[in-house]
Amino acid sequence: MRNNYRLDYLSDEIESQRGLLETLISSDNILDFLKSNSEITRLIDSNFPSISLEDKKNLVYLLIKSNKLNNMDKTHMVWSGPEVAGIRGRNTQVLFEELIQEARYSILISIYSLSEYANKLIQLLKKKADQGVYVEVFVDDYEGKTKLLSPLMNARNNKLSIYDYVGATNHTQALHAKVITVDGEKSVVTSANLSFNGMDGNLELGVLLQSKERAKEIRSIFNTMLEKGYFVKKRNK
Repeated sequence: MRNNYRLDYLSDEIESQRGLLETLISSDNILDFLKSNSEITRLIDSNFPSISLEDKKNLVYLLIKSNKLNNMDKTHMVWSGPEVAGIRGRNTQVLFEELIQEARYSILISIYSLSEYANKLIQLLKKKADQGVYVEVFVDDYEGKTKLLSPLMNARNNKLSIYDYVGATNHTQALHAKVITVDGEKSVVTSANLSFNGMDGNLELGVLLQSKERAKEIRSIFNTMLEKGYFVKKRNK
């Protein structure tokens, strides 16, 4: 496990200097860089003490290539509604359940409409929080959802937070975003609510984004709204 952390650190360090390293590789100056006393060279020597200079170059190239592929935006259509032959896409409810079950570190979910139809998802969120995953739930009209959200209020530890949207300036405004982001890697942005019609009855459309950059942007939006006072905590971590 310790070696994995060291390799992750090496990968992150290479990613942080990717532009420079790509320039050095393309101009054949990478070998001089790898002879220097840089942090990247130190990490490579620490993890691979017997590796040759040429293999160091190949390792850096492969890690840059791998990071590029991992950070590429991959999108898939997600939809709910009647089964129609010839239409491809992921079922919204099934995908939400899969993402929550897969989560290892964090879940951010934004909810507009909620019904008992989504009770399984609520229970999955509670289970993940009980397992140590950080769960943040952003809702519109918390008071109208207290009964449905009660399992989350009873989570065993302090890994779960619920935030109520208070940014509306009149009764026609609301938190209408339907979003879930898991582990800062996968996100779904959809028109579907967590209700029977949203998950099964209506024709709803969304996208699954396999992108760290998009997940980071979503996280940044909610962080900014928290800082600006658009949400009030109803349950603290």
